[in-house]
Amino acid sequence: MYYSDIELVRYSMAFINADGKNISFECSELIEELKQDITEFGGDKIVAVWCKEYEGVILYTNYDFITEDEPFKKSELKDGEFLKQMTMTTLLLFLEKQNSAL
Repeated sequence: MYYSDIELVRYSMAFINADGKNISFECSELIEELKQDITEFGGDKIVAVWCKEYEGVILYTNYDFITEDEPFKKSELKDGEFLKQMTMTTLLLFLEKQNSAL
């Protein structure tokens, strides 16, 4: 499952919508934070990722560690947001891709 996510980022136009419009989302600070967490915890660690659809593409806006002590509540999500689980390495690839068109 995660391998296909990585392939999607590398080989598809995941941040170009069906109309051919480039969609980007500035997330430089989130990328830096994620890189630090990868260094500390490893890229294979699975995290919860905040996502939202915008103009036909999925944008990744935040992430957090998954813990049994503090499960996520739907009330934490803003209107239109949903959670997805993926490895931190996969998330980094998505974030770099969505930040690259700036």
